[in-house]
Amino acid sequence: MSYKLFEYNYTPLLDLFESDFIDLNNSHDYIPFGEDNLLPQQIIQLSRSVAVHRAILNSKTFFIAGNGFVSENADVSVFITSVNNFKESLRDVFFKVLFDELNIGNGYLEIITDKNKSFLSLFHIDGSKCRLSANADTIIIHPDWAAYKSRKDELRQEIPLYPIYKKDDNGLYRSVLHIKQYEPEFYHYGLPTWYAGLNSVIIAGLTDVWNQSRLERQFNASGLLVIPGVNDDKDAEVLDAEFDKFKGAANEKSHDLIVQYLKDLGPGQQRDLAQYIEFKKNEEGNWIELHKQAHTNLLSIHNWFKSLASFFGEKTGFDTKRILNEYEIALNTSIRVYQSRYLEIFSRLLSDFGFNITDLDISNESPVYRISPVKYVWEVRRDMGLEYDPEDPKQKLFYSELKNKFTTDSDKEEPNDKEY
Repeated sequence: MSYKLFEYNYTPLLDLFESDFIDLNNSHDYIPFGEDNLLPQQIIQLSRSVAVHRAILNSKTFFIAGNGFVSENADVSVFITSVNNFKESLRDVFFKVLFDELNIGNGYLEIITDKNKSFLSLFHIDGSKCRLSANADTIIIHPDWAAYKSRKDELRQEIPLYPIYKKDDNGLYRSVLHIKQYEPEFYHYGLPTWYAGLNSVIIAGLTDVWNQSRLERQFNASGLLVIPGVNDDKDAEVLDAEFDKFKGAANEKSHDLIVQYLKDLGPGQQRDLAQYIEFKKNEEGNWIELHKQAHTNLLSIHNWFKSLASFFGEKTGFDTKRILNEYEIALNTSIRVYQSRYLEIFSRLLSDFGFNITDLDISNESPVYRISPVKYVWEVRRDMGLEYDPEDPKQKLFYSELKNKFTTDSDKEEPNDKEY
């Protein structure tokens, strides 16, 4: 099913029930997620369409996943390098489960073993394909929930929630660990922490589309015409054909309109009237400010930092000191918080399979290399991947000595490593 969020149909339902608590009147064999049960798909389309929103999600996932898991225990160390028959590391699986949790508020980890728990394999399950069963004790997996039929659907899979296992046709025992973000009044599904800023995400996407449309029309479009009640592609195509009749020459865009179609808000909700917004030259700054404000709001609702998301202020540019400072704050307020939670989850799971878990950890590395002044030059060169010689007298100096020896008032930059 196609979701054209920022084409003619950029406002999918994106509505929630007041709670996901399901009473005895539920006619489905699953617990719906969102009023149309397609909230995960709509959220995912947002993260595909809004560049800054996706950049923050990618960056946050990357830093929380770190450089991967480490352990001094030999058995654990071997396992975390390959946790399934696809040769994925524990970090590979963790990265995908974590991205789903940050994006849609729910992550799903599949656990496969045998009757005696003589081995353990871990797999990520795409969070958009999962729904909880009506009795909330199993996960139902389907590739296209918009086309889901019923219990008899041939594409339907059902796996119990951990720690319960179900034997499949191959004699393997399968279970799913559901990891979710807490949200008051929601019992079964989690909501992403950024959901409160949903409007800011949509505004950021719309301002991007507006800027692109204006650019394509050489900033000569006369205005934006918003037409509600257009609910499918066929309706949009009919209207497009009507508008084409009133256009001038094919290459003439001086009086072109930007037309935006909206679907109905939802069942029983009043339809808005069509609206025309004139583009005035002296008011374009309002759109630019709206664009900037939406980006600022996104950083706030994600509890993240601009420099870590790889987009920088016009004045500061690539500010190494700022990146290091923001990374230190993120490490203590966000990164380690998520890591501690997942370390507890994985440690408990591995312990169930007889692994001796004492020092499982996630390795972190600063995004900017910071040279320690008390390291020898040869150590600095080694850490930077350069050739080094611990016996070279020049490389046996401390880095701080090198700086003091060669830094002058007119040259306070880092020394040229090629000299050593």
